[in-house]
Amino acid sequence: MKRKIYSPIFLSMGLSYAFSSGRHRFASVIAFFSMLGIMLGVAALIIVVSVMNGLEGDLKERVLSEVPHLVITGSSGTIPENTDMSGVLRIPGVTAAMPEISEEVLIQGENTLTGAHLYGISPDKYPVHDILRIDAGSEAFSSLEPRSFEVILGSLLANALSVMPGDRVRIISTSGVRYTPFGREPVQRLFTVSGVYNLGVSSSGSAPMILANMEDVRKLVRYPRDSVSGFRLWLRDPYEVGQVRQAVEKLGFKIAADWRETEGEFFQSVAMEKFMMTLMLALIVVVAGFNMLSALIMVVAGKLQEIAILRTMGMTSRTIMGIFVVEGAVSGIVGTCLGTGLGIFLATHIGATLRLTGLYKYFWAMAGIPVRVDAFSVLVIAISAVTMSFLVTLYPAFRASRTRPVEFLRYE
Repeated sequence: MKRKIYSPIFLSMGLSYAFSSGRHRFASVIAFFSMLGIMLGVAALIIVVSVMNGLEGDLKERVLSEVPHLVITGSSGTIPENTDMSGVLRIPGVTAAMPEISEEVLIQGENTLTGAHLYGISPDKYPVHDILRIDAGSEAFSSLEPRSFEVILGSLLANALSVMPGDRVRIISTSGVRYTPFGREPVQRLFTVSGVYNLGVSSSGSAPMILANMEDVRKLVRYPRDSVSGFRLWLRDPYEVGQVRQAVEKLGFKIAADWRETEGEFFQSVAMEKFMMTLMLALIVVVAGFNMLSALIMVVAGKLQEIAILRTMGMTSRTIMGIFVVEGAVSGIVGTCLGTGLGIFLATHIGATLRLTGLYKYFWAMAGIPVRVDAFSVLVIAISAVTMSFLVTLYPAFRASRTRPVEFLRYE
């Protein structure tokens, strides 16, 4: 069957070679397996990057809900409770600010005594969008009234103390003391557990968090009236804490703490793991590219006589090179497109895919992992795969363009 030749001729002949049949079937088989390798590599890369993005985002949201994003204070280590925060709230990225009193304490259950970080808050100023408040429930927060002496605990701390909502715990201040006939004793008081939150994960570098009403904490630790230890800031993206910190310092405030001090190493390890897994899976695409390179070299070696004939008919070296660049790039482009579609589909349906393939019992935990398909990451993977597919065709195409007709047609 005759094939119609389109213009430009290198594009038409390159596509013809890539999808040829009959005596050119070998070239089609090579192109197919090269395309399959790139497709699987791109799909695997998109799936893993999407899972890691989802896991990183979920950890950032949950872990950093238990740890203050940024805490600002005055030069003396305290700050007036009525300090104007309008300038801070105008900083790009800052979503909320709340006064708080923080104190390292000991908390005692029936049989356990452990350290914790007590935060005195104003429930009406605690952001309603915070995941911790949503999980604990509005009823638990509304019960944190002055002189109620109620607290909200994390589930891990509550389990360690063997307490439930309604039970009582003893909180001992490590800084406040009182004088008795028996000498100095640490200040302590019984608090009632009003609620328990469960974020699914816990901060790795800081003590468990306890929430109580600010006036109750002030009374417990003997804190000066109308002063707080600092203002807690919520950021739209906690990773922007560096820029926000610089802007806050320009307003004359002192930085008491930010989340990088306790959780920085943890998130650096997560980022490093994500990078290493991406790098290892990227090698699949690189191996597929070298497979395409070796295949094209063999294809060029098998077409030397045809190339020589084309050269004698007046075809230029640039056109010859374009033919084989197109032939090789087709496999890369088609494989990348199929791999991108397959990767996005499997990433967004990872739970259903595991159940359908019967692998759910081995990877049951993955069904609950949040997946975030980032358009920019997918675009970078696709462009990188296509670029690599194009680059590996240059050497075989250049070798084909340097073919001398006289060396292969002298005995014809």
